[in-house]
Amino acid sequence: MRGGAPQQQAGMQETGPSRADQYMQTANRFFNTAQQFAPLVQQFAPLVQNLPAMWRLYKGVQSMPDAPTASSAPRPSSPQTPNSRPSQATNQPSMPRIFQPPF
Repeated sequence: MRGGAPQQQAGMQETGPSRADQYMQTANRFFNTAQQFAPLVQQFAPLVQNLPAMWRLYKGVQSMPDAPTASSAPRPSSPQTPNSRPSQATNQPSMPRIFQPPF
């Protein structure tokens, strides 16, 4: 009987990897999968980080009153010639607008 016991132990070791080897294989598969998804995470990380700001922007736009459409805007009753100006524009002196880029 003594001769049979070491053969059974030797047979068990050859049938499969040890528990530590299984953990290492599982960890290796996990890290390989994580490396495959790393570019996707890097690409979508800024989008996810900006979600709160985009939500606040969306809420701000939704709370704005509707702008008048072209069909509801008042139309002049008589067409104006290019040379004619409204009386308000001729009473005020012209002021030049100077646009400078912000620094």
